[in-house]
Amino acid sequence: MKKNTTVYILAGALTILACLSILLLVSNSRKKVIIEDITAQFELDKEELQDDYSQLALQYEDYGIRINNDSLAELLDAERTKNLRLLDEIKTLKVNNARRLSELRKELETARSVMRSYIVQIDSLNTLNNQLREENTAMTRQYEEAKQTVNALSKEKEALTEKVMLASMLEARDIEIRPLTDKGRPANKIARTSIIEFKMVLSKNISAPVGEKKIYLRITQPDGNLLLKSNYENFEFDGYLIPCSAFRSIEWDGEEQALAIYWQVEEFLHPGAYRADIFADGYLIGSEEFTLNN
Repeated sequence: MKKNTTVYILAGALTILACLSILLLVSNSRKKVIIEDITAQFELDKEELQDDYSQLALQYEDYGIRINNDSLAELLDAERTKNLRLLDEIKTLKVNNARRLSELRKELETARSVMRSYIVQIDSLNTLNNQLREENTAMTRQYEEAKQTVNALSKEKEALTEKVMLASMLEARDIEIRPLTDKGRPANKIARTSIIEFKMVLSKNISAPVGEKKIYLRITQPDGNLLLKSNYENFEFDGYLIPCSAFRSIEWDGEEQALAIYWQVEEFLHPGAYRADIFADGYLIGSEEFTLNN
């Protein structure tokens, strides 16, 4: 009888090990797909930013040829040189440097503002020279303030806690996705969808550290692009800084917890198969595919 009990225990242990191995393979496969999506999106964003910087460089060159004021011409040439240097930097950016790509995008907006101020001064050069110096000083100050803000945000992100062990990883289960009308009723057509609701349950896990946690949601469209708002937030995953579609902060106490995250539809949605990926503490904790129909 004792021998039979030992055999049963060993068989159960082998079964558990086999299940864990299968789960690990599935997780690694999903991670590879997500990283490929991240890389493709990063390259697309980088190419778009290169085009924007190239167009701005052509504008600087065009206005530089058309003016006769040496001082203003030198300023335009300096901005053009800086613009070309940033363009070269974009071309060499690696996929895990999304933070710098975001900084360069903000610098582009600053450069465009500078260009607009120069255009005004070129049109009224004889009467606006003093205004040029004042606006340039103000723009430089704004640039330095924006740069300091970006540096402060970078330090805050770098100060995030390290990833917890695999045993403490949260699990999102019973994921339910519903398109809703503006009155909160189920929407049976994509044209009537105003809100997409993502409901889930976080399984009990007393190994996960308690306290405030952010649950991040990434929504992938049928064409592979991510649904994003203009003020999207980045989070860290597997050594990459990646954007999320939406997130929600919760107070985690180790017990099972139900929650919902909502996406406010403000763009045209294409019919087809979508995917929702859910992250917490630097881990992918759940995924679910859903379809939006015409």
